[in-house]
Amino acid sequence: MPQVHIHFEVIKGAGLVTLDRPTALNALTVEMVTDLRQALVDWRDDPAISHVVIASSSPRAFCAGGDIRQARETIIANGFDEADAFFRGEYLVDLAIAEFGKPIIALCDGVVMGGGAGLAEHCSHIIMSETTRFAMPETSIGLFPDVGASLFLGRCALPVARLLGMTGYIIHGADCMMLGLATSMVASAQMAGLKQSLLDCTSSKIDHVIAEFEMDPGVPALNYHMPVIECIFRDDATPEQMQERAEDLALMRPNDKLVSHVVTAFATRCPVSIKLFWRLLQMADGITDIGEALTLDYHLAMRMIRRADYIEGVRAVLVDRDNAPKWSPNSLALVDKALLDVLFDEDGLPPLC
Repeated sequence: MPQVHIHFEVIKGAGLVTLDRPTALNALTVEMVTDLRQALVDWRDDPAISHVVIASSSPRAFCAGGDIRQARETIIANGFDEADAFFRGEYLVDLAIAEFGKPIIALCDGVVMGGGAGLAEHCSHIIMSETTRFAMPETSIGLFPDVGASLFLGRCALPVARLLGMTGYIIHGADCMMLGLATSMVASAQMAGLKQSLLDCTSSKIDHVIAEFEMDPGVPALNYHMPVIECIFRDDATPEQMQERAEDLALMRPNDKLVSHVVTAFATRCPVSIKLFWRLLQMADGITDIGEALTLDYHLAMRMIRRADYIEGVRAVLVDRDNAPKWSPNSLALVDKALLDVLFDEDGLPPLC
């Protein structure tokens, strides 16, 4: 009998979703997203359910994203249909959360990355802790920040959105509070108590219950780096200019960890992925509907997983772990407008829903 990695309970009128794949940091499988979407549809239409709590069985991770290694294996073995279905299922879950119409509270202890950010950021209440590690790391594997990231990162200042999406920089709970990526911060040790109180309360008391557990987030570490972030990722800069500026700053600030991260990211991450997300953020002002954003993500994902970079990126990062992917093309300068135009061409692609 296959192991179940997601559990659903109804407790006093509240729906509880527990992600339970701790050895994989709750990486989402097609079965998990299928079951979660069905539960959300059922609970949305059930007047007895007043609100939903999404939590993890482990404080190490809320969710590290989709199981991209599994998706790669299915592509190699069976072609693209199963991988297409996985990405579609993941985005449909995000859409179901965004359009749920009742409060959904995400308890984001530990790792919140990629598809895990998609689960959290479309909730009405996003609770993070001092242990939260938030990132969108997809450019390292030949994908791009998806799951509606053009909207939720797009609400950040543009230089910060570029830092997070193009380089996969990891931030923490206090940073997320500053950027609007979290609605409240609660100590990790208090998360279990908060969960129980949320399950015991009515939907009208949710904000009051959360307020009783809230902690002072303190000074965001990102504050210190803002002048450098704005210098590298300023609004009118191209990716090539960002890379050059980071390399120049590294000579002047050899001990600056953020600058070092950016230099390494531009040198090692997938050039097509970096430029794709740069263009996606340029389009973000014109995309205000979550369904439209997720449909574009679905179409871009279909294009990107059919490129050799995806198979190669997952191999280098998660299979062989040599962290030496051979990208094609292998530099930002070689990723031209024509290549991006092909990726953004949605003609003939199926609707998300």
